[in-house]
Amino acid sequence: MFLYDLTNQDQVTAAYTACRELIVETAKAGFGEYRAHLDAMDLVADQYDFNGHAMRRFTQKLKDAIDPAGILAPGKQGIWPAAHRP
Repeated sequence: MFLYDLTNQDQVTAAYTACRELIVETAKAGFGEYRAHLDAMDLVADQYDFNGHAMRRFTQKLKDAIDPAGILAPGKQGIWPAAHRP
């Protein structure tokens, strides 16, 4: 948990930067995030990179099969519908 003053832009920026750095550094140590803020979901999903992001490819296939129009929670947990993938 990060505590900071929402009215102090320097603290807000520092907290978000620290959070992103910790996500990457803890992944290097073998730890994964269980839940993430909306702003960090794509970054967290990027850390699960075993076998060329096999888990992401699997969940994308499920997403495309279940929700081909991509209207149910697009981007949730880093899983984007086919039309919105980078």
